[in-house]
Amino acid sequence: MSRKSSDPRNVVKNGFKSIKIITFIGVSFLLLTQVAVAGELKTVDKVPTAYNVSKLSYLVDRQIPAGYVKANYKAIYAPYTPSTTPSPKDLSLQEAAEIAAQEIFKFSDEKLDNKTLEMSYRPQSGQSSSYWMAQVDITPFYSFSVEVDGGTGELIRSKCTGGPTIDNEFVIDSPSADKLISERLDAGTKQFTLDGSYAKVENLITKKGYITEPIKSITYQWISADAFAVISHTFDVTTASNKLYRVALSQDLTQLRDYYSVLRTENK
Repeated sequence: MSRKSSDPRNVVKNGFKSIKIITFIGVSFLLLTQVAVAGELKTVDKVPTAYNVSKLSYLVDRQIPAGYVKANYKAIYAPYTPSTTPSPKDLSLQEAAEIAAQEIFKFSDEKLDNKTLEMSYRPQSGQSSSYWMAQVDITPFYSFSVEVDGGTGELIRSKCTGGPTIDNEFVIDSPSADKLISERLDAGTKQFTLDGSYAKVENLITKKGYITEPIKSITYQWISADAFAVISHTFDVTTASNKLYRVALSQDLTQLRDYYSVLRTENK
């Protein structure tokens, strides 16, 4: 298996500033938009989720994750994001929400009892395809987002932000947050070594069932921090059929932080 790497120290020096700015602007915009819209919306329609999970098995030959039990969550249209009504050939809000709940469990073992999935349906401009996006806050400092194909339910991306142990005094986009991110990136860059890292990546993504075909190469990309100063290491994974995936793992390489399904199929 051929494996290459970029120097993580160089990646941080060259790319950290743009990563941090993009993350903070995105989170700040989201929070401001939520506050603005919340004042205008009096009620939100809640969609019941009491239906047979097994009926989803026909979608992209889905397999319900081992150990998954349907949680008592609520699914609503996201109040801060414009959504259109799904076309008759696409997944309903209930179906998309259940798939998202399954994917979150597969990604992290997180159960969604008494949580609210905020859903957005987006047709692709100028294309026949569409996608559903799901967002759920486990705590104010720990959230998940999932994107699936609007017609088949096939996973496009799963991602988590923050974590269950974030200090409740943490303030996004504050000088103290900036300082903490810089310190953790610097320390993470100095501490990280490629020794054994590729084996850990391969073991985690195959054990969770994200990639089932042989892996041809794994390439280290960069170290980054999210808005809550949680460190991730990002890798590109190429399979034997030249499909390219991108995964981000926790600082100790034991947990998934981000997963893109096929970015592209390389012509090699």
